[in-house]
Amino acid sequence: MNAPILLLDAGNSRLKWALQLPDGPIAQGMAYYTDLAAWVADLAGWPAPLRVLGCNVAGPAIAEQLAERVAPAVRWLKPTAELAGLRNGYLQPGQLGADRWAAMLGARALCQGDAIVVMAGTAMTVDALTAEGDFLGGVIVPGFGLMRTALAQGTADLGLPDGEAVAFPRATGQAIVNGALLALAGTVESMLRRLEAHTGRPATVLLSGGDAARLAPLLADTLAERLVAVDNLVLRGLARLAFAELEP
Repeated sequence: MNAPILLLDAGNSRLKWALQLPDGPIAQGMAYYTDLAAWVADLAGWPAPLRVLGCNVAGPAIAEQLAERVAPAVRWLKPTAELAGLRNGYLQPGQLGADRWAAMLGARALCQGDAIVVMAGTAMTVDALTAEGDFLGGVIVPGFGLMRTALAQGTADLGLPDGEAVAFPRATGQAIVNGALLALAGTVESMLRRLEAHTGRPATVLLSGGDAARLAPLLADTLAERLVAVDNLVLRGLARLAFAELEP
């Protein structure tokens, strides 16, 4: 077996990782930042990586903790004006979140046409990517959990009741849960309409992130076959970049 590449997706609330070969991962998983020692112990049971490539939106302290625990040295992805056939339309390209940039790299490996790239995590990002490789821009909104927490903290009586997805909520928990889901779905659908109006072509919605499974049924009602749910889109983007760089 050739030496794998270790890929790290350091998100706001947890670490996703994969030991990757060109044809796919040999191991992958998730770790919380409070239990990195257990993750390192698990990692030691697998072949040592040739390289380590990651993206980090969890801040410099987390980056330092991870760098202390893995070898070789971690190379952190930094968004640039252009990379692997993508052009970064941000006014200041370096300010784009590394996870969003990696997700778009992963999206391009899966979809060659126009795409809306959705990362539904602690925050939800919705980015517009054209078939020509132009990242036009995108939006950031609070994710499902943050929306519920904001209501609980900003009101006297709502709290954090749970509720199932229904067409017409008739309980407070249902009203909060469905309100958050409709807000997230509406953001995705609005960005999709904007992209299609701009290009004059139909687009695909690629959905990933921790709350993707919660949001997918609602989007599927309106998007049908145009919705593609993808696990670990950020890691897919990092893998695409890492192995492209190793090609002669």
